[in-house]
Amino acid sequence: MKGMARAAKPPKSVLQKINGMRHQFSLVDTKIADYLVTSSFRAIRNSTEEIANASGTSQASIIRFCQKLGYTGIKELKIDLAQEVGNLPPAAVVSTDLPGDESDYVAGMLRQGISGLQRSVVSLDRKMLIDAVHRIAGARIVDIYGAGESYVVAKDLQIKLRRLGVIANLDPNPHLQAISASALKAVDVAIGISFSGCTQDTVDALAIAAENGATTIAITNFADFPLSEHADIVLETNAVDVLSPYGIVLSRLSHHFIVDLIFGGMLVTERDRSGKAYEHYTRIIQRKMS
Repeated sequence: MKGMARAAKPPKSVLQKINGMRHQFSLVDTKIADYLVTSSFRAIRNSTEEIANASGTSQASIIRFCQKLGYTGIKELKIDLAQEVGNLPPAAVVSTDLPGDESDYVAGMLRQGISGLQRSVVSLDRKMLIDAVHRIAGARIVDIYGAGESYVVAKDLQIKLRRLGVIANLDPNPHLQAISASALKAVDVAIGISFSGCTQDTVDALAIAAENGATTIAITNFADFPLSEHADIVLETNAVDVLSPYGIVLSRLSHHFIVDLIFGGMLVTERDRSGKAYEHYTRIIQRKMS
């Protein structure tokens, strides 16, 4: 209808830009583009030098390629790419090959799961984990933020903390997450969960909590991105390095593993407080089941 303003088109993603501009690419550009598309997770973690070596190009070529896509440099591109691949549905991924023979994909996925958890254990900073456990155990209130699949992980964490007597808050509405974060104080803890480390609502809520002086914790697969910039403690996983629907599943598995480590850590290191609370919770559940 005349007189009605047209809705603004959403900005193109990194992968959309690459596919839309392929006809303009030189041979060198095409090598870089192919690497970013087929090895997105690896590229996000790689340095400029590593991307250049993997794609058979140079660091200067990487910078020029980023500028052709409208970015000032590789970090800006990787932030957008991390957010994009972290939210891709299985139908949009590059590869849908089963992890192993079709006759035994269960074993293939099991191998990938074990491998992802092993990489996450290597990446995890044990001192930060123990610090997180003590901060959570001593907090007045624990706020938890997450969106999409990370919200499922956040809910798991909330339930486990409540079993240990911790007042843990989680709201699915990002506006209410921000409001809750604005009420935190120095005696509180805020935990942001984002696979990509770039989920804007989660980043915003954690930033507000940090401004109010709360201890902030980030659980993410990519520690170099915005969520970690607002975190006192970063619990980094390294579950996936390939873009596939199984990789997305494994990323969630690794974050649930971090949740279990926090839960187990509180039972082990805070026995007097957390152990008694868990025993009380168990008695209540048993009473309801009898």
